[in-house]
Amino acid sequence: MLPKQTDYKVGMYLRLSRDDERQGESLSIENQRRILTNYVQENGWSIYDTYIDDGISGTTFERPGVQRLLDDAKSGKINLILCKDMSRFGRNYIQVGQYVDYLFPMYNIRFIALTDNIDTANSDSASMDMMPIMNVFNEWHCANTSKKLRTVFHANAKAGKYMATFCTYGYYKADDDKRTPLIDPEAAAVVQRIFKMRASGMGHKSIADALNQEHITPPLDYKYDKLGRTYPLYSHHLWNAQTIRRILDNQMYLGKLVQMKETTVSYKNHKVIRNDESEWVIVENNHEPIISQELWDKVRERDRSVSRGRITTERITSPLSGLCYCDSCGAKMKMQKTPESKSPYSYRCGLHVRYGKSFCTSHNIRGTILEQLILEDIRRQIDFVTNDDKARAKYLARKQGNIALVMAEDNKRKREIEKRLDDLGKLMQKIYEDRVLGNMPDKACAELLEQYQQEKEDLQAELNELRKRFDGYKREEEDVDEFIRRLKSY
Repeated sequence: MLPKQTDYKVGMYLRLSRDDERQGESLSIENQRRILTNYVQENGWSIYDTYIDDGISGTTFERPGVQRLLDDAKSGKINLILCKDMSRFGRNYIQVGQYVDYLFPMYNIRFIALTDNIDTANSDSASMDMMPIMNVFNEWHCANTSKKLRTVFHANAKAGKYMATFCTYGYYKADDDKRTPLIDPEAAAVVQRIFKMRASGMGHKSIADALNQEHITPPLDYKYDKLGRTYPLYSHHLWNAQTIRRILDNQMYLGKLVQMKETTVSYKNHKVIRNDESEWVIVENNHEPIISQELWDKVRERDRSVSRGRITTERITSPLSGLCYCDSCGAKMKMQKTPESKSPYSYRCGLHVRYGKSFCTSHNIRGTILEQLILEDIRRQIDFVTNDDKARAKYLARKQGNIALVMAEDNKRKREIEKRLDDLGKLMQKIYEDRVLGNMPDKACAELLEQYQQEKEDLQAELNELRKRFDGYKREEEDVDEFIRRLKSY
């Protein structure tokens, strides 16, 4: 029991979360204030202060209002905490219990949750006995609400509803139900240019430097300019390599809507974590793309290169810079300027340049010769796909080599496995029927079922592996088709 007090200095706590707003006026801040104020006046107490958290979940106690309330309680400025119900104070049953059962009695603070009939001055009441259960129920409500919201978010993402607060740079939201992204011509032109610069061999920082030199507005400033507001945080208002990298990795520019990339640890822990890529929700052809698949693939190829490519003092990157390897040792070739020769630059073995002749011989090739050889080969390939009806089959044969024989064997094995799996299903069903009819002993039934089940699992694993290989064969065909399409386009 708390020591008897008559002079109460009341701290009224009011809280409204976004979920509570759906329930209407009954839980509004003003309604809570009116109910609690009337109760204080009826009892002849005085209100020291009102503490409000508007739009904040009760699962966390990192709320400005509740923290100020607790500080005033510990310093003795208030000795009675009044709220409309237990869920207003909090929905984390462990923390609520710690405050009500331990902390408040330590500081001789009375706690009242009005509509729940919770009053720590009357510890023998039935409501006080029920308080732990009420706290658990309040937390269960949060857990259940969180689960429902996650389900709704996932369903909206699969339906192609764009849920981001602000649209990705290069787009703006339409007024339809799905808030479909529409192309913003001014920003989209910058996005296209960034992809082309990266595909040409420029590094992320070099691209950012080029945009800054031309005083092109970076994405955040551009967004706030469109809103007619000033960017609220401190910023240099410049492009940087990280911004360029985010744009180049964003599949939205291909017309794909990629959502559910991040989530929180739980309804209690709001730390944002990144989902595994397999959990992302991707809607293909959701909106008009800004860049082509071909340009996207070129950027990915550039990213896979071990070198970004060298930029000369004239701010020019050779088309082959970062893509050439020494035929003798396999090391990356180093581009060097050769002003007195017929070619403005040449390529030398990087291993020889760094470590000398002990590791690789001194040899080089002029850039103009290498580019001419490649150009001739491209023209020869174009002529081949244009004039030879069997070009596709020949490319596939060259790419797959002796794989045709392997594919035939895999296909035969696949048919054998599928037939055996079908037979096993029938055998297992027959065993069950015999067991039910009493035609087979329990022990024999169990042994046969275990044997067949193990065989079924082994065959299924082998079948899955074969299907993966067939997917690989199919991708090779798609690669050849894309290669031919690109040749014809040029």
